[in-house]
Amino acid sequence: MWIKICGIRDAETARMVADLGASALGLNFYEPSPRSISIETAREIEAAVTDKDVSLVGLFVNHSLEEIGAICSAVAFDLLQLHGDESPEFLAELGQRFPNLPLIRAFRVRETNLASVAAYLSECDRCGKRPDYLLIDAYSPESFGGTGKVAPWAVIQEHYQFDTWPPLILAGGLTPENVAAAIQAVRPFGVDTASGVETAPGIKNEELVASFVKQSEKA
Repeated sequence: MWIKICGIRDAETARMVADLGASALGLNFYEPSPRSISIETAREIEAAVTDKDVSLVGLFVNHSLEEIGAICSAVAFDLLQLHGDESPEFLAELGQRFPNLPLIRAFRVRETNLASVAAYLSECDRCGKRPDYLLIDAYSPESFGGTGKVAPWAVIQEHYQFDTWPPLILAGGLTPENVAAAIQAVRPFGVDTASGVETAPGIKNEELVASFVKQSEKA
């Protein structure tokens, strides 16, 4: 199971999370978020985990190509995640600029099916670039993510086209208490959490992270 802990805010936490077995660390550059970090902090995190078997994911919300490019020139990411309202055309341009970086496209789902995801992928095909992974999160009108709201597992399980769509990363309100049930219900490629392993926004708890990783791996 691919396990991403998102919203890492300092080098010490990055080392802790990597040592506990996470597959990937999410670095958030969306300034309104309490988990947002600067380029300087991202570089410190990168340096802290160079000897760890963990991937770095740059998370962007409605950033311009120029802004993403500037950050990517300073930090060696393994994947990029778009978590805003980015169009298929934007995704295609980003893919052309960074052809060797896999792209995760996040969707905040509130409907009783995944018609919006299907329509987006159809447009991606027209533009010539699909996301390499899809992340399904819970919808919130106040935030682009990290709300702790649970995604609609039953809708995802019923309507996600596992055979033809990119691999699924499940997010939205995942905690050590419910992640095993979520994995058993949805059978995603990976799981992603931020608030589910925190004692306060942006403050990761070692025991919660360890439990989340353990429960994810044994599900």
